[in-house]
Amino acid sequence: MPSTCSRSWLALVAALFTAPALAPVCDPVSKEARASAELGLGWLLRAQNNDGSWGREPGANGEVGNTSVATLCLMSHGSTPTRGPHCNAVRRGFDWLALRTQRFNAQSPLDRGTLLQTKLGVNADLYFVTLLYAQSLALGLDVHEDQVRQQELSSMVRTIAALQKPNGEWETSYEPMLTTICAWLALKQASGAGITIEAASPQKAVRYLLEDCFEPTSGVFREAKWGRAERFVTQAGAVRVLHGEGLGARTDVRRAADVISRMQFDQDVGGRTGGEEFLGALFATQALFIERDEHYARWYPVITSGLQRSQNRDGSWQGHHCITDRVFCTACSVMTLLVPDKLVPMCER
Repeated sequence: MPSTCSRSWLALVAALFTAPALAPVCDPVSKEARASAELGLGWLLRAQNNDGSWGREPGANGEVGNTSVATLCLMSHGSTPTRGPHCNAVRRGFDWLALRTQRFNAQSPLDRGTLLQTKLGVNADLYFVTLLYAQSLALGLDVHEDQVRQQELSSMVRTIAALQKPNGEWETSYEPMLTTICAWLALKQASGAGITIEAASPQKAVRYLLEDCFEPTSGVFREAKWGRAERFVTQAGAVRVLHGEGLGARTDVRRAADVISRMQFDQDVGGRTGGEEFLGALFATQALFIERDEHYARWYPVITSGLQRSQNRDGSWQGHHCITDRVFCTACSVMTLLVPDKLVPMCER
């Protein structure tokens, strides 16, 4: 007959083998969305030039704006200049940009005459590279490189801050709301990375949105440039700022979130998507993810399904009006799908 000690040991072994299995960890990114993002990322990697840059299309001359957004996209997938499955591609992107931004001079544009500048303002390249550098600085990857980047960022931030108008918006462009939000986001992330912002004011941007653009009764943001029409890209940009500034719990801002969570990202031009819509999709998803309430729960399946339907068979996304750059549209789409992974700081603030 087994001893008491033997029986206890046998009971422990039996318990170990009969214990219920742990519940599988739930992936915040749906299986379909992750597969779509992987296809897009594969296309983006193939589109990188030999010198490390990205242009509008595979083989096109490198641009600061497209290279910054594409590199940021790879970081949102989990790679940095020193680690991750695509660290070499990220490093090459940073190395190419470093040659373009060293000794940054506000009087000398980084890019000239690109489509991104035509639609998002002549300083669009500056906004995107500032955003990328701020995200890398916030990760604390390399002390020496961080010191160099901090100096460059300080100069870039001063230039962007000086562009803010007295009413709170930024430079006039084809898409003034998106331009303002790109500038605000660049400064917001730079501030989060420890860069001092002196001349610009986020409070002015909030005032501009709430007093000049907002219709409180409906929750809709309207721009004078577009005849005060209801537009997805306008709504997405405005909500991104307000949620990023910690105002998501306000009743009127929740009403605005409700509006955008019921929109289609391609509704502004009758289902024809351009880079503006893909950028708006990213802003909307980031904004609603910050609160992670019923608006986000409703929105994320809708936007991931919409992006999957509009993806090309080769994995890319194509703009069909205005910003047609496949690199830009693909990078924005992949980042949108992967927002729940929270692999870059801007997804949380």
